Amino acid sequence: MIRKNILRLVFIVLVLLIFVSAAFAFAANNVVPVTRLTDQRSAITANTLKPAECSAITLTAIVYCPSGGGACNGSNASELVIGSPNVDVIQGKGGTDCIVGGGGDDEITGNQSSDVCIGGPGTDVFKKCETQIQ
Repeated sequence: MIRKNILRLVFIVLVLLIFVSAAFAFAANNVVPVTRLTDQRSAITANTLKPAECSAITLTAIVYCPSGGGACNGSNASELVIGSPNVDVIQGKGGTDCIVGGGGDDEITGNQSSDVCIGGPGTDVFKKCETQIQ
């Protein structure tokens, strides 16, 4: 009697092992096509980097001030001008600019009545900026 039960148990275990092996074999043959669903790319432009205070301005270029500080000039385009962590003298020139001073005691000149000038840590001096944010 015990022998019959052991044989039945061995038979059931063998059948289960066969089914499990077959399931793994079928799963190994499945091929999932590459969809690149998560491979999304978008350009980083001045408009994607600008702060919320400059949301009404359409910008065309980015100007980075030298990391050591000093003079930093924009052009006649509408630009996002990003200051350094040191003392900067920033001039936006023509166009409607969004100027972000950065650290240090900066002198920010917009040169246009519709420029947005945003200071940073330190004492900043603003000239010719429609909007001034310290």
